[in-house]
Amino acid sequence: MKNQSTLLIFLIFIAFSFTNCKVSNESELNIKDTAQLESEDQNMTPGESESEYYYGISSRFEAISKTDLYNATTIFPFNRDHENEKIESVNSTEIIIIENDRQTEKRIYGTSEKLNESQKALFKSLDYNTHFSMKTLFQEKNTDALINEEKKFNPHYTITPEKEAVYTEGEDAILNYLIINSKEETANLDNKKVRPAKIYFTITKEGTIKHVRIDRTTGYSILDKKLTELISNIPGQWQPAKNNNGKIIEQEFAFTFGPKGGC
Repeated sequence: MKNQSTLLIFLIFIAFSFTNCKVSNESELNIKDTAQLESEDQNMTPGESESEYYYGISSRFEAISKTDLYNATTIFPFNRDHENEKIESVNSTEIIIIENDRQTEKRIYGTSEKLNESQKALFKSLDYNTHFSMKTLFQEKNTDALINEEKKFNPHYTITPEKEAVYTEGEDAILNYLIINSKEETANLDNKKVRPAKIYFTITKEGTIKHVRIDRTTGYSILDKKLTELISNIPGQWQPAKNNNGKIIEQEFAFTFGPKGGC
């Protein structure tokens, strides 16, 4: 009987020890997994966060596809939902073509929230990489009858392909390439003097880069030259853009550089 009791106590001790060991190992595994996930998240941080300056590549203004533009019948798709909710009545509208970052005299006017035939025709005639603004003057909804101030929305857009050009290594790879290779030129900049800069470039039908041009200077000619050279020689491959019919077309991008919060 004594031997049986001793054996029972021994088995309970082993079972208890095994349970504690398993729980301990699971806890260590969970901690390790959490740490690994945190590390992976850090690796996914965009390249721009690794520099005190902003680096970005996108269309010049907010992107809108030619298909969406072709199907537009009112001004509402061009504004945010919360902006449209503020509109009591529309006084006038104006589509303005933008060239070289300046408003041109190529304009078509309207008198209501509905696009007129001339405005629709203009939109249907515009090609990819065209820039425009959709200006709306309106009366804002207000419970105070004494306030009747005219308000304005004027969003800017760039017409982009239905399937935009894509860098095969990912956008972060481009930004890291630009940041790392321009460190020497950005090391001693005076933040009070450096200016937001824009450099345009085009991805061809063959997936190569052409038409690299600086539109706005950083205020430092050496840095302008370096960034232009780097963009002209981005390594790797691009998948060219395609229109809504699947036809390969060219697409223009804008590279932006400047103090964070100032671009």
